[in-house]
Amino acid sequence: MASSTNSSGRSSSSSSYNSNSKWRYDVFLSFRGEDTRYTFTDHLYWALDRGNNKTFKDDEELPRGEEISPQLLKAIEGSKIAIVVFSKTFADSKWCLNELVKIMECEKAKGQKVVPIFYGVEPSEVRNQTGSYGEAFKNHQTNADEEKKKKIEEWKAALRKAGKLSGFPLQNRYESKFIEEIVGEIRRSIPKLIHVGDKIVGVDENVKQVKLLLNTKSNEVSMVGIYGLGGIGKTTIAKVIYNDLLDQFKHHSFLENVRERSKDDCGLL
Repeated sequence: MASSTNSSGRSSSSSSYNSNSKWRYDVFLSFRGEDTRYTFTDHLYWALDRGNNKTFKDDEELPRGEEISPQLLKAIEGSKIAIVVFSKTFADSKWCLNELVKIMECEKAKGQKVVPIFYGVEPSEVRNQTGSYGEAFKNHQTNADEEKKKKIEEWKAALRKAGKLSGFPLQNRYESKFIEEIVGEIRRSIPKLIHVGDKIVGVDENVKQVKLLLNTKSNEVSMVGIYGLGGIGKTTIAKVIYNDLLDQFKHHSFLENVRERSKDDCGLL
């Protein structure tokens, strides 16, 4: 659905060790504006934004045709994750259905992760086109010519596939907790890596040895020191380990050049 909004203050996270350079956006939000634009989807968008996730969300309210614009196609193709908010009238919209077809194509061809949100509908309604989804398809099929019938089959196939994916049904719970759970899943899927450097070589064995000293399954605080002469790669090893492990933790930070920075700010970091 078609304008992009950049989250502020997001630092570069590319590295030669682990790069997300093929993705322009972290998240593409697909939703039915009439159902959730000013409520759930808006709250979800801002929660993603606060987590420094570069998210593409449609804020246009102009009349729509049936064809998806080139700008929107590029946004879908360039997103690492697509969140699809299935709501009551999602299937009423040809635009939403065409968008979903493109998203499912990208899941297969580009490895895009698709996260379905079942907002006020059951996964089985989406998967089997029953309930409000069944009613929507009765309307689509009215006076449909051969070309339209082919398109309807594409829509149904995309819904069946999306409805089988592991997602988030709202059910009877607070939306704030629901959104927190979704954002947590996105955070784990898109860890914010720190830049290590280009063409880093010769660190694998040292990284392996240090990681053996860490007990990441423990709830206790653990501390490991890396010491040696300046310039031999201690910080590089620490950065690589940080990038490798950060998706296992809800909160994480990397404090660099502590001694120098504490001198400049009265001992504060």
